[in-house]
Amino acid sequence: MDPHVIFDCEKALPNRFVLVLAAAARTRALNRGAEPRLALGDRNAGDLALQEIAAGAFSEEELAPFLLPHRAEARLLPAPSTISELCGDGRSKAAAAPAASPTEAVH
Repeated sequence: MDPHVIFDCEKALPNRFVLVLAAAARTRALNRGAEPRLALGDRNAGDLALQEIAAGAFSEEELAPFLLPHRAEARLLPAPSTISELCGDGRSKAAAAPAASPTEAVH
């Protein structure tokens, strides 16, 4: 594999995690018999998938499932409420920790 192909791939998919997902999906498709979009000769499916992404062989609609939503549309979920009880005698500078019930086994 040409290590410099990743830099070309990042032009199409700037997020490396998204790039890995897209390349893995394309590799699986090639292994299942999908037609290659580039005639690069004798390369394995993973190399061919990266070369196709780097060459821009996919439309924006085809890459859309791998792209992150716009930041304006992305919303964080509210944090779940957690109730912590302080452990200790109150004189030490212990951190808050969830309290175990007396019947609960502690490992």
